[in-house]
Amino acid sequence: MTPEQDAEDIWAGAAQKGIGKYLQGQAEHKTAFWSAGAEWYAGELENEILDLVSYFYHLRKRLKAIRAVAELMATDEVGLHEAAAMLKDLTDSHPPRPRQKT
Repeated sequence: MTPEQDAEDIWAGAAQKGIGKYLQGQAEHKTAFWSAGAEWYAGELENEILDLVSYFYHLRKRLKAIRAVAELMATDEVGLHEAAAMLKDLTDSHPPRPRQKT
């Protein structure tokens, strides 16, 4: 896929998720969107954004650590077995769980 296709897929997925959240809010609260519905919707989107930010923060930290292991291998500071153990530890760590919705 090209970066343009990736971007289109990301935006399409975000739009579908946003529509789903809106419909969920309407079903649960049965209120007009511009009264209580808009506040709930904004809160749900804020929670999604915070979850994504924490996920990408975790991902960037892991990628930075993987790059550091590659640099150690390139300079022969660590051997293959030690690097494999370091990479296993990095790839075994899981991203943060989504926040509990309030």
